Parts: sequence; structure tokens; C-alpha cells
Amino acid sequence: MLDGSSDKTEVGKMNKMGVTRYRRHAVKRTKRSDGKFFWADSSNRDGDAYTGATDLLDNVTWGWHHPSGTYNTIPVGSPLIDDQQNIYIGSDDAIRKFDVTGTILWSYAPRGQLAAAPTLVLASSRRLDATVVQEGGDDAEEERELRPDWVSGNESVPSVGSFEVGDLVRVKPGFRYQADGKELYKAGDTGMITAVEKENGETESRAVISWTRTGHKSVVQLHAMGSRFSRVESKNVAATLPSMLVGSTTSGFVFAIDLASGEELWATWASNDIAGVKGSVAGKDGIIVVATDRCTDRYCYRYRNQTNPLTPGNSKVRGLSAADGSAIWEFKTFAPVWNMAPLWGPRDTVLFQDYEGRAYSLDLATGSLRFQVGGDIGTHTHAGAVYDPGHNILFALGMRHYNVETYHMEDAIGTDGGKFCNPYVAPGILINCWTWQGGRGFVRAYNATSGRSLWDLNTPEPPASASTGMVSALAHTRLIVTMGFNCAFNSPSQIWSIDPNNGHIRWMKDGPTLWTSHCAGDREGADIRRAMGGRATCSPNSWSLPAVDSAGDVYVGNQVGVLQRWGSPGGVPGTRNVDLLSTLTTGVAFQDAAIAFADGIMAVTTCTSLLVFQTYAEKFNGSWSVAHDDYSPSSGMVHGDEASHQISETPHTVPTGAPGSGSSPWDVR
Repeated sequence: MLDGSSDKTEVGKMNKMGVTRYRRHAVKRTKRSDGKFFWADSSNRDGDAYTGATDLLDNVTWGWHHPSGTYNTIPVGSPLIDDQQNIYIGSDDAIRKFDVTGTILWSYAPRGQLAAAPTLVLASSRRLDATVVQEGGDDAEEERELRPDWVSGNESVPSVGSFEVGDLVRVKPGFRYQADGKELYKAGDTGMITAVEKENGETESRAVISWTRTGHKSVVQLHAMGSRFSRVESKNVAATLPSMLVGSTTSGFVFAIDLASGEELWATWASNDIAGVKGSVAGKDGIIVVATDRCTDRYCYRYRNQTNPLTPGNSKVRGLSAADGSAIWEFKTFAPVWNMAPLWGPRDTVLFQDYEGRAYSLDLATGSLRFQVGGDIGTHTHAGAVYDPGHNILFALGMRHYNVETYHMEDAIGTDGGKFCNPYVAPGILINCWTWQGGRGFVRAYNATSGRSLWDLNTPEPPASASTGMVSALAHTRLIVTMGFNCAFNSPSQIWSIDPNNGHIRWMKDGPTLWTSHCAGDREGADIRRAMGGRATCSPNSWSLPAVDSAGDVYVGNQVGVLQRWGSPGGVPGTRNVDLLSTLTTGVAFQDAAIAFADGIMAVTTCTSLLVFQTYAEKFNGSWSVAHDDYSPSSGMVHGDEASHQISETPHTVPTGAPGSGSSPWDVR
């Protein structure tokens, strides 16, 4: 347990733990009564239950960056907030827990750099890995135990022995089965009994088994069950396991730590490497969903002339036990996943997209494929999928075919540039066909249960992020889509509000243009980060994931280093006027997912820091200024040795007009 004594920190002074207090005021501590977390993961959609900060400058309360220097680490994902308003922030060097006042409670250094944003998992959603029942007795006895109850006269509840339909079996050594040239299962595979059926004219029932590794189903006569399969038991010990934070690292580990103590509960080696740092881990019903298996050869990228095997991307999505990290299922995607954030869909499904904009729906318990739709072969997007539970719509974001480094697609037709994106001729899609500023993208809507296409919308710039919420300006649920290419010179940006029912654009706003070749703060911090042995740049998306609060205001951070609040003037719902109501210039870009809400607070991550805002209605009194003096980290911190650093900070101006104009409407004066 680390005691930063931040409550005694002088206003405007940074303490030895890296916390700077900007306001001295009483904080109303709130505990969520339903036992759930305020903000459990980067894809949380409970923002409409809480109010964001009305004035992004006046409402900032305290902040944190690495005590050894502003650029000494890079946060990963949005802050996480538990049911007692404690704030967790993952970064390249460690995961840290703060209380709502800014006192650091513990820090944990994972086994390598974080590969994705971590998640909070409730104690009630644990389950132990399935264990094989020790074999004993003859096949006839096992067959009798596996025989469904309704064969013996009880037809009310179809089950297999003492297990209901939905439990697991494992293939015994020496057995495998192929059909139509496809391997359905082999020794050691685990499958779920999804049904027990009897066709007309048959005297014996059959078990329908869905296999997690292959995604196929097989039908097995009950008399053969005992000779081929071992029964599997699943033990639920939710009450004995604590709430935890689960994350993944680029070295291939998935780990869990106790929320109260910060102690490691388990760590499992899921694959050789995991591509990072994008997307997030998620957990539900005792299953952790995580992207693994970094692509290492050109066969991971279909139809692409892939000469560089280091292009980031993961080839598999895995389901692991929340109790001990053991494998439950794995699924190989058609194209690599990148910036994958698992979404909880209807009927116990998990939804996501790959980096070609292809949408997937998997069964959460088994990993079997429900549907796979869309996608443009050979393209690459930085955006992730979005799910709207109210309309039961899954939105996939991606890039159009024949996207080259020209401002409009028609400029490339008939020129040498068009051939780079043709997936059907040798040698395949070339590297010139990639994502660039001015490239046209798409937003596609699918029914989240069936995968049926609903509508398709073009975008003039690459999509960056999206979310849904009840926007006050129209008093209806809207899909908020941001677009713009990241970290490149002359990259314009936009924000659109879209009707999720039909794809009609309700309003659109221009965002700032990036007039440098780096996202804000990346050039300034590159040398320091390299010297620390970390990645040189943050390189986030052009926009953070938009967050819509209970008032219908949209909060979003931009790559030029500006946090924005959009909404209707005066807070009048039903009007079509949407304006920029408040801004905060930070000088550094924001994470792909950066904003979290809770009762009375809003937490935001930049590429260097954590900022915490008070969201109560009353305003603060007084003024403040921030001073960075000499300081030394305490022993026992992640980096250990005592050190003293002189810090020089220069302002980062962000013009939005043409270079040399000298003016910027986004700067806070």
C-alpha cells in the first residue's frame, strides 16, 4: 500500500507520487448501491447515467503524471472507476489505483508493456476452469450417466446425465473426426452439448456438440459418448473470489490483480506475443475476452502483398476463465483484429470487428460463430465497432476499397494509384493501399442478432471512433462518429451525428486540423521515452471515443491536444443548434478511449497524464496556477531508484487555420 499523502499536498504543487492538486474542496464520496462498477472498461456505455464537467477549465480538480517526468510513461485506455469511486489507470510501466481525492493506494508492474486497456471484473462473475472427471467404470456406466433424463421418461428438461444442456465434454486421447474435408474435433478438444435430439424413426437420441476450437458442430449417438468423450465438470466459486482488474501484455501474458490489495491473483501465457497498444480486454459471466497471437507472417493478411511481417495485428480472439486464466475457447478471425474492444451483444454474445471493418458475433460461452458480415479485403482502419442495445444495432467502421493517397477515390480511378488496391491480381494488394488522410471510409449498420445489413454510409475521411447516446440537441439516440487520419500533417477532422435507424446525418461539425507530422506531445516526448526504454510515441487515433453524459452533451478529445464539450446552447433539449460549449487545451493528445464518468466526477487520460474533474452543479471559488518544482520519487515506486529531474515545459499551440495564421479558436485563454 502506497501513501502519497495527497490530501496534504499544497494546491498547485506536485507531490512525490506525481499528483498535482488544482483545487482544494470537499469531495462527496459515493458508493454505488447496486454493486456494479461506475466505469468498468473502455467501452462502457453507462455515461448517460452521470453528468460531465460543465466547464472543463474551472472544474479540473487534480491530475497525475509519472513522478520522474511528464513523458516517462504513456497511459493505456480510459480510466476505470469502481463502485467506491476509486480510479485505476493503466500505463506502459504500471497500473495504479487512486482514491477519489488523488491519494495513490497501490501500483502494480505487469509482466511487460500493456497490450490493451484493462478491465474491471466483478467477483460475482467468476468461474473456475472446467476439470475432467476422473475415468472409472466401463463405457456402459458412462453412457448411462450421459443419457438424457427425458429418454427415461422425464421429458420436461433435456439434459445429459447430471448436466443440463450447455455443459462440456472433452475428447479422449486417440480420437478425432473429420467430415467433408474439415476437422470437427481431435483429442483434447472441449465442446459444449447444445441439444439432445431424436429424429423420426430413430430409437436412440443423439447429442449435438459445438466444438470451441473449430467452431463446428457434430452429432454423436449416445452409445458412443462414453467411449469417445470424458465428462467435464464446471465449478462456480464466485463467492470466494475477489473483484479484479484484468489486462494483457505484449509479451503474451493475461493477468488479474486484486482490486483491494493490488496483489497478482493469476497470470497465464496466452500466446507468444500480443500486438499492442490498442483496444481493450473485457470480462463477463466469468469469461475474459482478449485478442492474442500477434501476426508474424504474411499469411495473416489475406490477399495482401505483405512484405513486412511486423505490421501490427492479432490473429485470434480468446475466451479465458476469470478464475485462473485457463483457456475456454479460441476463435481465428478472417483478418487481424486491431483496436478491438469486445462488446456485449444480445443473447449472450460478444461483438467486435477486425481491421478490415468485418463484424463478428460469437457465443460468449463457447466462442462459436453466430455471424460474420461485411469487411473490405485489404483495407485497414483504426476504428472499432459500436453496439447500440436500444436499437439492437451493431455498427462497423472501416475504409473503402481503392483507397490511395489522393483526396478522393475518383482521382485514383484510371491512374497508376488504382491498381495498388486490387486484391484479385498478382501480387495482391500493395502497401500503397492503406489508410491516409482524405481516404473515404464507411459506417455500416447490422442487426446485432442476425447480422442482416440495415444501411451503409460513406465518410469523406477515415473513421476514428464512434459511440451512441441520447444527444440533447435532438432528444433522440444518436450515433456520434468522429473521423480524421491520425498523426499526419494536414489531417482535417469532423464529428457527425447520425440517426441509428436509417443512417441519415443530423448534424456535422468540423474539428481542428493537425498541422504537424506528430500527434500533440509525441515530438516533444520522443527522446525522453526512448531514453527510458519505452515506445517513442503515443500515436493515438485522431479522436478519442466520444462519451455522452446524462445531459446529452458529447465529450471528446482530439489529436491536437484539445478536450471538447459539445451540446446545445443553454442546455435546451429539442433544438438543432449544437455548439462547442467548453474546451481545455492540454498540449498532448488523448487516448483512443479517454473519458470515464461516475457520480460527481469525470476522469480523462491524455498520452501523458490523468485529469480528474468535479461534475457537481456548484462552481469552484478562487484561482490557481500550476508550478512544477524539483522533486524526487520515493523508494519502492516502479522505477525504484531515487532521481531528481529538472523539467522544462513549453506551450503547444494548436492552430486550426492555415499555417502561419497565428489564431486558434481551440486555445483556452
